[in-house]
Amino acid sequence: MKQNLNLEKIKMSANQASSLSENRKNAFLRIVSEELSHKWLEIIKANKKDLIKAKTQGLTSAFIERLELKESGLVKLAAKLKDLEKLRAGIGETIEEKTDASKLLFRKVRVPLGVILVFYEARPDVTIDVAALCVKSGNAVILKGGSEAVETNKVLYMCILAALKKSGLAKETVSFISSKNRRITKWLLQRHDYIDLVIARGGYGLVKDVLRQSTIPVLAHAAGGARIYVDDTADLSIAEEIIVNAKTSKPATCNSLDTIVVHQDIASEFLPKIISKLEDNGVKIVENDWDTEFLGLRVSIKIVKDVNEAIGFINKHSKKHSEGIIATDTKVIDYFTKSVDSAALFINCSTRLHDGYVFGLGSEMGISTGKLHARGPVGLKELTTYKWEVYGNGQVRE
Repeated sequence: MKQNLNLEKIKMSANQASSLSENRKNAFLRIVSEELSHKWLEIIKANKKDLIKAKTQGLTSAFIERLELKESGLVKLAAKLKDLEKLRAGIGETIEEKTDASKLLFRKVRVPLGVILVFYEARPDVTIDVAALCVKSGNAVILKGGSEAVETNKVLYMCILAALKKSGLAKETVSFISSKNRRITKWLLQRHDYIDLVIARGGYGLVKDVLRQSTIPVLAHAAGGARIYVDDTADLSIAEEIIVNAKTSKPATCNSLDTIVVHQDIASEFLPKIISKLEDNGVKIVENDWDTEFLGLRVSIKIVKDVNEAIGFINKHSKKHSEGIIATDTKVIDYFTKSVDSAALFINCSTRLHDGYVFGLGSEMGISTGKLHARGPVGLKELTTYKWEVYGNGQVRE
């Protein structure tokens, strides 16, 4: 596999991708969409094979939900690709410019990251999202999907290869590893001489292994799940709608609700109503579990005396992924947003909105919960960095 994965050629393709015109990159996106349309029956058939295998292996219902790729999912992928065409990563733009007393011109210019290695589990749609974002932002990418989605990913990668060829891009711009050999993963994570960034999205075990083995900078989130605080000033009808959506619209996702935090002054009025609505939707109320990412139809409830206790509770148990507040008091909202440490905060709206597509990023590579380089949904601009260009006319250092 090391011989098939030519890192020198991949690095060269990254250098070429950095100077691609928007027309060339958009042509790639359009052709990927066309290939998905042509091969949709083959994709669905391959996905059914993966689903059957996953069920025989006894994988969880949440995992299987993320693994399934329906025809409606392919339609959504095509819509994402179309929206991505309209966006720009800003490659080559001047971020900052200044001139000093000696007439030196300092210019900070946006550039691609280079070669990105992406690990992910389940969710075969990520294969298309990642390839599209990397090419659009002028990067090369190495894809390492989970073995549970290998049949689907193989067909999706065929669509990508066809699009690379038809749009005149080097085939090494997007590489795919289907092998289960863990030595390949270990080898790649040591190749900081060729790979510029690792992105890990998946379960805690995967992310932990990547972080432990990598000598390359890593963007990752190990766990998700959200807490939503319902203040005593909240509009309770809005609160009910938000909480039901945050818990039931897609419970297997990393932005779904795990704990409802309720002000004690409204608990007697609000809790019977929301518990009844949640139970009508098949949600089980779990007691005194504040740290589990449920990824299913379970939720816990915490009653607090005020916003101070709510903030303390949330910061203690947060995975720094998605947190929310429902309130009308602007002082309470302001205090909450300044005090809660999370990649994204949702004020009077559902945490399920934590998504790069919803944020207008076209799509996302995942959600980063760290604080360096990128935080929250990782879109086009988060796949760039910058370099300084200094223009002079004979100046020297004295």
